[in-house]
Amino acid sequence: MLFVVQPELTAAGRSESSSAAEPETLADGNVRDPVPTSARLNELIAQTKRNMITLPGGAFEMGDWGSQVNSGGLPFEGSPDSKPAHKVELSGYSMSKFPVTYAEFDLYVATKSLPRVNQKTFYRSFRKPNNPAGVNWQGAKDYCQWIAKLSGLPVDLPTEAQWEYAARSGGKRNLFPTDDGTKDDGRNVPSYQQREEAGGLTEVGKFPPNPAGFHDFGAGTHEWTNDWYGADYYSKSPRHNPSGPGDGPGRVVRGDFGSLQMTFQRWHRPVEEETGTWTLRSQQRGGPNREIPYTKYSATSENAFRCVVNQPRAPK
Repeated sequence: MLFVVQPELTAAGRSESSSAAEPETLADGNVRDPVPTSARLNELIAQTKRNMITLPGGAFEMGDWGSQVNSGGLPFEGSPDSKPAHKVELSGYSMSKFPVTYAEFDLYVATKSLPRVNQKTFYRSFRKPNNPAGVNWQGAKDYCQWIAKLSGLPVDLPTEAQWEYAARSGGKRNLFPTDDGTKDDGRNVPSYQQREEAGGLTEVGKFPPNPAGFHDFGAGTHEWTNDWYGADYYSKSPRHNPSGPGDGPGRVVRGDFGSLQMTFQRWHRPVEEETGTWTLRSQQRGGPNREIPYTKYSATSENAFRCVVNQPRAPK
């Protein structure tokens, strides 16, 4: 049975019944969407549940296991970030088969009376309804916690270990998070030409899922996890449900960095959001070169994310 969204949860300062039918251009030049109806939010929750794939608890060796299988004991990559490989045991959880899209994230910011993210002219080719939403870490965290509030489920960002376990289809030794563990540009990951033709990013679900059913881990974005980054964390990670160090220089991101998208590779990014203004070259309100402030949660187009439900199976 669906959780019924109450009107007071849909907006800060604007009621559902009084929201405009069309997007609103604010005085500063940013665009804000009308408050979504309770019915629309219930559709989002139902869709979110349908997209969750349940992974039973299990153990795997997290990190670069190349030295165990390659001649001469060589790793798959030279970065120390993915080493040492270490045993991890995870409790069962559910994870979205797709990254959160702009269409979904726009609903969230509309309920908070916030303008859309990433309205900068440069991002317009990326900013399509079914493309992965590029937001900062706090935006990703807040969205997952908002879904938790609406649904009554324990939803959050995935830990780094949960992300890798899903990308490797339950911890299997798959080098790439694709249908067959290989990288085949144009067939199971987008080619450079396909990205260019699509405006820079491809829509979610355009390429085959990995054996566990997850799409887009290697489709041109990197994804936020809940963990703070620690350069030496792998050497002291706890075995059961590791969740990262207590603090660090940024949050761990996983996934595709250019040509690098093997399932065990890791990086980190700062959590600060973009501030200041950008120049919109258009004919709207005040001429082609007016300065417009960045909106809350705006970030680079490559910063994607997906949510998890931290229990064995999401209720239906």
